[in-house]
Amino acid sequence: MTKMQNFYGFDRTPFSKDIAFRQMYRYPQLEELLERVAATAEDGSGMLVTGRAGTGKTTAIRGFLDTLGSSYRTIYLGQYQQGNALFARLGLEFGLRTNMWRHKRIVGLIQKISDESSSGRRRVLIIDEAHLLEKATLEDIRLLTNTDMDRRSPMSMILIGQRWLRGVLRGEMSEALHQRLRLRYALEGLTEIQTKEYVHHHLQLAGCTKSLFSAASLQNIFIASEGIPRQINNICYEALLVGAAKGAQKVDERIVNWVIDQRDLS
Repeated sequence: MTKMQNFYGFDRTPFSKDIAFRQMYRYPQLEELLERVAATAEDGSGMLVTGRAGTGKTTAIRGFLDTLGSSYRTIYLGQYQQGNALFARLGLEFGLRTNMWRHKRIVGLIQKISDESSSGRRRVLIIDEAHLLEKATLEDIRLLTNTDMDRRSPMSMILIGQRWLRGVLRGEMSEALHQRLRLRYALEGLTEIQTKEYVHHHLQLAGCTKSLFSAASLQNIFIASEGIPRQINNICYEALLVGAAKGAQKVDERIVNWVIDQRDLS
């Protein structure tokens, strides 16, 4: 236990990203996103999810897909800038050798995916940080989504990336892939009211039922973080550390403003 945890009576680290999917703060935009992810996984289609860093896109999608059970196989690929590395990693998931030429690996993957699509088990491919990928790689990804003369989709695919990925996919080279992404969703930051609820929710997860943040401090947290959950977590955690060090029973706006100034967010 840290000094801060003892001082405020937490039974676990507050504002941690290490929480179960069922413990996530649920709000309307998140529910809308998850409804679309469920539909994509069910019908073998494609989906594009964009949003600023820290909005919780990956955490929500991976957590939800992990609850689907053994009838689904999810494959997560993230933070690949080079197409060769991405497809080599995907090839390992399907038992392909790592030392294959690029075009042979693509053909092998298409065949493997097609063969396994008859097993009845649904597959969901998640490609994270997709805004980092080269346009040629995006075209290769499109090839994986259609077999049998384009009459059926052998697996669902979800592309996750930052907002400018939408512009990349609208380009001429990526038009076919863009069309295959039937559903599109942009996850935004929380509203001011949701930010307050989010903070209280995470305090309760850590075992604290008291309202530790003043109303003014919560307003400043919202303004500085722009409602981005990761930023909220970072500001609140540091503010609690400072508050405990000062012996403050309540985190007021002076503490929060000092933290914000130190983090250069104001």
